[in-house]
Amino acid sequence: MTISINKKDGGDFPVVFAEDVFNEGNPALAETLRNVTGQEKPRVMLVADMNVVQHTEGLGTKIGKYVKAYGIELMDSPVVLPGGEKIKCDNLHCAIRVANAAVDAKIGANDCMLALGGGTILDVAGWAASQVRGGVKIVRVPTTIASMIEAGFADNAALDCAGVKDSLKIPCRPSAVMIDTRFASTVLDGVWRAGFSEAVRLATVSDAEFMKKLSEVAPAFKERDDSAMVAAVTGAIDARRKFGGTDFGLWAALRLEIMSGYKLPHGYAIAIGVAVDTAYAQLRGLMSEDDRALVMRALDECGAMDGALHSRHLVGQIDVVMRGLDAWALSKGSEAVPVPNGLGSSIIEKIDRETMKQALNMIK
Repeated sequence: MTISINKKDGGDFPVVFAEDVFNEGNPALAETLRNVTGQEKPRVMLVADMNVVQHTEGLGTKIGKYVKAYGIELMDSPVVLPGGEKIKCDNLHCAIRVANAAVDAKIGANDCMLALGGGTILDVAGWAASQVRGGVKIVRVPTTIASMIEAGFADNAALDCAGVKDSLKIPCRPSAVMIDTRFASTVLDGVWRAGFSEAVRLATVSDAEFMKKLSEVAPAFKERDDSAMVAAVTGAIDARRKFGGTDFGLWAALRLEIMSGYKLPHGYAIAIGVAVDTAYAQLRGLMSEDDRALVMRALDECGAMDGALHSRHLVGQIDVVMRGLDAWALSKGSEAVPVPNGLGSSIIEKIDRETMKQALNMIK
C-alpha cells in the first residue's frame, strides 16, 4: 500500500507500507528506488543502525540477495552506526563519516542514500545527505515505533551542538518513506513502550477518535502485541496525512532530555512533555479533566510514563525546566506553543508562565 504525505512547501512524497521489505518476493523497495532515482538500475548507499543489523537475523545476506535480484548497485560497504543520541552530539564525527563515505562512493544527483534505523540514524544520515553535493536524495526506512510515527517524516535533519539539542538543523525532506513494522521487533521493551507516546502526542491535538482508539489498545501495546503496534503506527500516519504534524509537547520534552544529559530516552521525554502541556491546558480551561485523564491513562497503561518515575528530580527543578521556553523562543522566534483545545484539536498561544509552573507542580 502506498499513500502520499503532502507538505505545503514541497509537494508530496510517497509512504510505502512494505512488510518484509528486503524479501526477494517483495518488489516495493526496488520500485520505489527506481522511481526516486529515475534509473532502471539505481545506485544506492546504505546507512544502517547497528542495533537493527545485530538483531535482525541474516539481514546482511538478505539485503545482498535483494539488491542482486533487482539489479540495484549497492555502493561500497554500508555505513553502520550505533543508535542513540550520542551519535548526534559527537562533534559531527558520525555525520562526517557518512558524508566522507558518500563522497568516496561518488554519490550523485541520480543516486540515493537509504537510511535504515531509528530517529538518530535518520538525522545523521539526513544531515550528511543534505550536505553532500548540495543535497542528494534520501529514502528513509524507520525501524523504531517512534521513528515510524514521527522522525521518518521530518522536514529537517538535526544534530546537537554546544549542549543544545537539534541546534544544527538543515532542511531534509525524504524522497520516500518505507514502513516495515516488522523492524519494531528489534527494539528493547523501553524503546517499544516509549514509542507509543509519539502516537498519543499526535492524536491528542489532531484526532479525538484515534486518541480513544489508542487508549483502548494501550494495555495490549505494553505487552508487545503486534496488532496494537500496527494500529498505533498506521493510525498515526493516517492522522498525519489528514491533519499534518505538530510541535505539541516538544518544548518540555527537549528540555528534559538536555537536563538528563540525554540519559532520558526521547520517547519517555515526549510522554512527560505531553503530561505537562495537557496539565497546562486543563488549568487554562482548554481541556476537560476527563479528556486529559484519557490521554494520561493511555500513556500510563502502555508504559510510556515509566520514565517519569526516574525523572522526578528533573521535573522538580521547575525554574530550570522553564528555560526550555527560552530555548523554544530562540528556535521559533516566539514563546507560542501548540496546546490542546479540547481533545483532538489545538491552539497556539504564548505560554502563561505562572500557569505552566502550576502544571509542572502537578506532574511533580
